[in-house]
Amino acid sequence: MTASKRWWRRRSLRRQLAIGVSSIVSVALIVVGTVAVISLRDEAIRLSDTQVANSLAAFSYAYAKWDAQRTIAPDATGMPMGRASAFQNQAPGTAIAVVRDGAVVYSNVFADGAQLPAPADAQRAMEAVNWADSGPRTVQLGELGPYRADSRDVGAGERLVAAVSLRPAEKTVAHETLIVVILVVLALLATGIGTVWTVSHALKPLRRIAAVAGEVATLRLDGTETRITARVDESDTDPESDVGVVGHALNRLLINVDSALADLAASDRRMRQFLADASHELRTPLASILGYAELTRQDSATLPETTEYALARIEAESRRMSVLVADLLLLSRLEERNDLDIEDVELCDLVADAVNDAAVSAPDHHFHLELPDHQVRIRGDRARLHQVLANLLANARIHTPAGVNVTAAVGIAPGDPATVKMVVSDDGPGIPPEVIPNLFDRFVRADKARARESGSSGLGLAIVRSIVQAHGGTVEVESKPGNTRFTVSIPLHSPSPQDLNFL
Repeated sequence: MTASKRWWRRRSLRRQLAIGVSSIVSVALIVVGTVAVISLRDEAIRLSDTQVANSLAAFSYAYAKWDAQRTIAPDATGMPMGRASAFQNQAPGTAIAVVRDGAVVYSNVFADGAQLPAPADAQRAMEAVNWADSGPRTVQLGELGPYRADSRDVGAGERLVAAVSLRPAEKTVAHETLIVVILVVLALLATGIGTVWTVSHALKPLRRIAAVAGEVATLRLDGTETRITARVDESDTDPESDVGVVGHALNRLLINVDSALADLAASDRRMRQFLADASHELRTPLASILGYAELTRQDSATLPETTEYALARIEAESRRMSVLVADLLLLSRLEERNDLDIEDVELCDLVADAVNDAAVSAPDHHFHLELPDHQVRIRGDRARLHQVLANLLANARIHTPAGVNVTAAVGIAPGDPATVKMVVSDDGPGIPPEVIPNLFDRFVRADKARARESGSSGLGLAIVRSIVQAHGGTVEVESKPGNTRFTVSIPLHSPSPQDLNFL
């Protein structure tokens, strides 16, 4: 694509239309003005040719009349005496001359109330013209300026020349050209202003449609309760107009997307309800299985070794299943905005306790604390916030090799004194980039092999996000080899339940 095309496409539609229409009209007006000026000039030349023809006819008639009077003694030039006083019937601005054998032997220039011989430079200009070429022509007669001239052969080597000054015609053409230029400029200005106004007025509905599209574009569509209520006004959806077709199509699109989101939300609610009900119903049989397995193993002395091993595996898997069910129930309650016990929580003590617990359970990792010198208190659920830290620390322990440094820090967010940040970072190998966008979804594991070995269900980070959002906060992750950071941001004062943001 050439630079000119890129320049044109970068312009807005309004500017393209305004420039395009104005350019076309400008070219048309300039062409019309140019044709008008040329036509006016040609007409002036035609009128001058008519005057030249009339002048030459009158000059020829007078010359023929006086040429017959050969009895009159000629003057020194050989011309009949009294010839000068005979040629009085010429218009002002006319020049006449008699050319004999290429030399001017008589000339006269007529002005208002006077007639004088042509100046020497004008006579030389006449002598330089090849009058044998027939037809009117434009000649420059020295200081007299441009003339339209023609000639007629009268025999005996003589030729009559008549010329009409073009200065009046040039003044008229110049005056009319100025008028045409002024009119063209005014027309261009009016066209430009009118085009800009017309295009702006015509594109207002399109801008309103774009505003609706922009409003919808800012909505977060990853939630289960999101609805699209924005619609293009009915006045901008007339199918008889091009813009109305766009508005009508956009409304149909928004209705379809809104319907799909409503179906998705209903499906998600049914799924959450199913998981909650199923998890609740599974707790009792799992507890029974675990209890009977433990009860049977009390007589381990009389049980075969394989049976005792099988019962031990049943107990372990029952406990793991119970944890999974408890996590699913917790997620369901959090998404229904339940199961929060709000109180004053001192975060420094909470983080220190979580780090100490993690250090005991993972002695092959190095855990560090970075706490401020003062207390940091927020309104929240202490047990759930402790679970957030425990899950993040467990995530670092499970997905990093032995010897990795894990650091937990607490502090006020820079530039936002109303927000507390809790950061859990490690210098492990990092999280694969393709996993990060879905890291906080359910059953997502960055390292499936290690997670399966450690008994991870893939719900830990989903629970972290739900708890943090239940407190009106956010959780973010940044990862590269040698530096993985989970940042939890929570307001100092927990918002009311109706203000909480859930996905």
